[in-house]
Amino acid sequence: MYSNILIPTDRSRGAKRGVERGLELAEEHGARVHSLFVLDERMYETPALSSDELYLEEIERRGARDCAEIVASASERGLEAEAACTRGCPHEEILSYVARNDIDLVVMGGHGTSPPTRPHAHACTDRVTESASIPVLSV
Repeated sequence: MYSNILIPTDRSRGAKRGVERGLELAEEHGARVHSLFVLDERMYETPALSSDELYLEEIERRGARDCAEIVASASERGLEAEAACTRGCPHEEILSYVARNDIDLVVMGGHGTSPPTRPHAHACTDRVTESASIPVLSV
């Protein structure tokens, strides 16, 4: 039923639950796993100093490491998998990835790390669910 499952991660506990459920579903369907980390640029002002950019790069490295762990877990289950990291508004980047990669299911945590100063702090999952043309499972 599902051929390509996207499992976005933001390094939160909610995302980790989404990862496990996404891997279970991928295993059940023999689906290819796509892992995506988006550095939410809204959480940080434009870096004025090189040390700020180094900090953002460290966050990206951690996100890439999380994605690599998802790929490794998928591989241990005999599944094909790939990982991607990008910067931008998470729900927009997730929807863009869905469109570019023939994704037919998104599995993600229901509460992540959206900026608490924003209305609806966990709105990324809600926005993806409302805007996606494919099923989205919020865990």
